[in-house]
Amino acid sequence: MEPRAAVLKLIERKHLTALEAESFMNHVMKGEVSEILLSSFLTAIRSNGESVEEVLGCTLALRKNALRPKTVFPFDLLDTCGTGGDGQGTINISTLSAIVLASLGIKVAKHGNRSVSSHTGSSDILTRLGYQTETTQEEVEAHLVNRGFTFLFAPMWHPSMKHAGPVRKELGFRTVFNMIGPLSNPFSPQFQIIGVYQPELMELFIRVLQSLGLKRALVCHSRDGLDEFSIFQITDYTFLENGVISRHSFDPKILGLSSLNKEEVYASSSDHAEVLARKVLNSESIAGTHAVALNAGAGLFVMRKVETIEQGYQIAKEAILSGKTKKYFEDLISKE
Repeated sequence: MEPRAAVLKLIERKHLTALEAESFMNHVMKGEVSEILLSSFLTAIRSNGESVEEVLGCTLALRKNALRPKTVFPFDLLDTCGTGGDGQGTINISTLSAIVLASLGIKVAKHGNRSVSSHTGSSDILTRLGYQTETTQEEVEAHLVNRGFTFLFAPMWHPSMKHAGPVRKELGFRTVFNMIGPLSNPFSPQFQIIGVYQPELMELFIRVLQSLGLKRALVCHSRDGLDEFSIFQITDYTFLENGVISRHSFDPKILGLSSLNKEEVYASSSDHAEVLARKVLNSESIAGTHAVALNAGAGLFVMRKVETIEQGYQIAKEAILSGKTKKYFEDLISKE
């Protein structure tokens, strides 16, 4: 479909097929769509409400135009990249939980970027903690094979996104690009956890992941508005296993937590986010430890290492409290 025809269809309040959305986004990735036309597309598709087919098509185009790994990885991969944008200002829970998971032997290919709406994005906090996120493609792949953890800095792996950058910046609101980023890890992990900024996105994302053929995946949003599992409120999540989707809720009361200090998981600045992250790694933050352990526990559950999220939480908590995760991360950055 010609790009103008796609925009016209959206303006007429009709949804694009996956093939039509993929075709439009392929033109964008090649720099063949004007800023005015792209702006119209992003505004119209958001106004209509992005469909599963549209998000899938755009995701396929972004994946197609990304750099591809030169290494064939002989092991299962997990990504914990979320959408961000929940506006809550929590510490980098998904990034810290990825480190915990790697310290427990899970191969983690963390896909992420610098901060867009929070104090620190995944790239920002890892850099502050001493991990170099902007390295060569060969180093990124070697880190995963040799260390069990690596970071895929999105701008490096998705160079074609430069064609959309100016329009996204000018528009200043969330677009379909905020959705397809977490779905477009160039290493194509078969296991994934995605936290989303709105509850209605759980169904959309899990259906896209189903279409992408992932083995097991989990999409969550907590009732206190977090794009991750919350230790303060019930978290709802959709779950994908062997092509079948199910819907669940997790109540943190089952963990027996009480008198938790919310200030330990909410950062007021980039410097504060770093301080709180270091406290988690040093086992000096009670609430931070529980929050990170819970989300890492969900990762263990997705990776089939435990039968329940609660069991995963207990294992992850012990890894943090025993110093296992701290030692792993210190070894990781000492090789930088």
